[in-house]
This record gives sequence, structure tokens and C-alpha cells, in this order.
Amino acid sequence: MKIKLCIILVVLVTIFSINGAQNSFGHGLGTETMPPVMINGKSATLEVGSSTAFDTGIQQITIILFESGTGEPIKNTSFEVELIKSDKSLFKNNFEREDGILIMNLVPSDNVEIEILNQETFESFFGIAADQFNVKGKMFENGGLYKFNIKIIGINSFDNLLSEPVNYNLGISIPETTYYEIDGGGFGKQEIGVRTYYEQISDFNYDTVKKLITITMPFEWNEETIIQSSVVHEEILVPKTFGVFLVNDFVVYLNEILLPETVINIDDFSENERILHVVVSQKELNDLFKNKLVDETDEMFKLEVMPSSNDLPLTGITENGQFKINLSWMPSKILSNSTVNFNYEILDVFLKDRPIKVPYNVKIFHENKEIFSRSDVSSGIKSDHEVLEFFIPSDISGIIQIQFDELGDSEYARLSFPILVNDDASSSSIPDWVKNNAGWWANGEIPDSAFVNGIQYLIKEGIMIIS
Repeated sequence: MKIKLCIILVVLVTIFSINGAQNSFGHGLGTETMPPVMINGKSATLEVGSSTAFDTGIQQITIILFESGTGEPIKNTSFEVELIKSDKSLFKNNFEREDGILIMNLVPSDNVEIEILNQETFESFFGIAADQFNVKGKMFENGGLYKFNIKIIGINSFDNLLSEPVNYNLGISIPETTYYEIDGGGFGKQEIGVRTYYEQISDFNYDTVKKLITITMPFEWNEETIIQSSVVHEEILVPKTFGVFLVNDFVVYLNEILLPETVINIDDFSENERILHVVVSQKELNDLFKNKLVDETDEMFKLEVMPSSNDLPLTGITENGQFKINLSWMPSKILSNSTVNFNYEILDVFLKDRPIKVPYNVKIFHENKEIFSRSDVSSGIKSDHEVLEFFIPSDISGIIQIQFDELGDSEYARLSFPILVNDDASSSSIPDWVKNNAGWWANGEIPDSAFVNGIQYLIKEGIMIIS
């Protein structure tokens, strides 16, 4: 298992409150500006920003208290800041800022204990920027959910302490990417990445037979947690050498409850990885909680992702991002010494996936050796898919690559699909997902269309015969 911190924006989820006042809530990405409040007769607004230094990967937190009308930072502001992770207080410290700007860098180090060091920068030496505090500790090697309790304890003068401090509670999630090696069946060993924007992953599993990825992380199923969570966003990073997860449709379960298909989005614009974005909204979290579909005592968030009942088509986008190709074949199980019909369509991404007439090459490789090549021009007609009839020689087995290149005469318009010949994992028995669908359908947990898909699959594979 390999872990690396991502150099991207962090997600902020914040709660704002004043002593005795009714809570109001705000949610943001990267920067959060809270509603203005009156402090000593002055309308004041707190802004909290978060960013990552692209050269070092260090996370920087900026806290500013400014006048609501002018946007100018309030001078001589005293902050009390407490940082909490996994219900453990890492530090509580007072900061006096003449310019009203508090900048903290969360710096990974070998020290278990947290160290806070004042760092004078070149800009701050000449008075053109605030100096900064390096908050150093081993804890910051990892991402996850960090909680900040921030109090404004004084403004205008360090001797002018407020009788009632203003309190802010913020949850800051620092993204983290972890890679797991799995058995990809006929596709061999694969590395699946998980990028979490919420909490650290506590467990990962891949079921080769069910083609099921399971991700688990801590989550408190209560109203307060859900109110703070505008979304829970997880990314699954699939290598494009793993044909099982290059399909067009997926199903997602949260704590064994089927989620709408809209929670998952496919991003094929990366050269080597397909990114599956799973975004569960606050409304969906609240619906599960209010309808008692989740057990409050579980204290976990378990995502299960697998291809839908329609294993085909495979789909992908060329390296230049211009063309999308959908590829399927009959029969669905490809065998040596037999003929297979590959069906594919070429679509223009810039024209919202409309079929396009374009010259292209299609090639077939086995063990890096080209065994077929053809140049052609796509029809550009939606109802008229391209067909490639190919006889699989008896000595061909394992992975073959169907490669499309030079679409529109562009050397960067290329795309390759890995496909299995003589897939030993295939069998004539009823797949588990079909059995599960039948049970879920009987309980009213999935729509009729999902159940029908399972029946159609059995007929297509010859497992069910209709006389």
C-alpha cells in the first residue's frame, strides 16, 4: 500500500456560532466566508482559506478577520486556535496579529509532538505581507479530517479582550491518495487508487469474482455531522490497463443501500488512469439518516462500487480529449480459434458526443505484436455503428489490445482497450450480481429496469433459454 498527499485544494466544512446565539452554517471549497457579526459595535467577517503549495505540498491555512463594509483586516486581533484530529486535541494556542491575518503552514516532520514556530518571510520583513507560523508535526504526513476551534478573543488592541468571545468550529478535510495492489484476474496485478476528500480510508477490498470495490472510512451518523458535510467526495483511480472498470455504467451502494446513478461520474481525460468520482450530497446523507436506512451505531461510511449489469460497452476518450469511443463485441466471451464482431462508434466530445465522420486507424496487438491493422472512415451516423469482424487465431490467448489512432489525422488522438481472450473467470453459472439484483428487486430496493437487465444478460449469455 502506498500513500501520497494530493497537491490540490482542500475541502472546508464549517460551522459558525456566537455564544448563546442560534447556529448558522456555511460550506465551501478552498475558502469560506462567514456571515458578518457585530463585535464591539463593529461589523466583522471571518474568512478562512486553504491552499496547497505546489512545490512542497505543504497545506496553508489563512484566517482573516475583516471589517464587513470595507474588507480591511481588523488590526490587533487576538485569536485562540485549537486543532483536533480523531477527537484528540493536537494543540491550543493564542495568536496576536497586528494586521489581523493569521497564516499557518501544516508542515510534516518527524516529531510526534506539535511544534509552532514563527516564520518571518521576505515579504513580511519589508511589511508587504504577514509573517507566518509553521505548525510542525508527524501528524501532518497524512490527510484526513482536521477540526479547528477558533475564538476571536480581542480586537483593536491586545489589551481589549472581549467579554464574550466569538466562536467558530471548522472541519477541514485534507485530501489523501492511497494505492492498493489487487488481483485483477486475467488482467494481472493492478493498482487501484483512492483519493479521499473527507476522512482517511480505514479499509479497502476488491472482490475479483464480484468485480466489487469496497471502501470504508469513519463517519458519525448523526445530525450534526450531516449538517457539516455539504458533500462526501471520494475518487477511485483505475489504471486503463484494467478492462473490468472501463465500462460505461456503474452501481454504487452506501452502507448496502443502492444510491442513484447520478452519484458517480466518469473522468477519462487522464492519460493513464480513469477517475471515478463518487459524490454523495448532503441531501442523500440526510435522507438515509432520517429514513433510518443506516445504523447510527455503525460509525462508518462504506462505499461499494462495481460495474452495472451491462458489462459493455467499454468506453474511453482519446489522449487529445477530442474523441470518445464506445466498444462492444459479440459473442461477449471471446475465444481462441473463433470469430468475433467488434462494434464501435466514434463520437465528438466537443459536440456533446455526437457521431462524427472522421478518418482513423484500428489495430489489434497481442504481447506487443501487431496482428491486425485497418484504416477507415467512420460513418458519422448514430444508427450505423462501425463493425470489425476478426478471427482470433488458435495461438492467441490472454490480453489483446484494440488500439485506435490518428483519428482526424492527429497523432495525439489515440486510445487503447485491453480485452481478454479465453477469460477463465467467465462461466455459465448465474453471476452473483444477478442473484443480488433479484433479491433487491423482490424487496423493492431497485427499479424494474435493473432487474430486467439481469434477465437480458442471462439470455444473451445463453444461461437462460427462452423457448
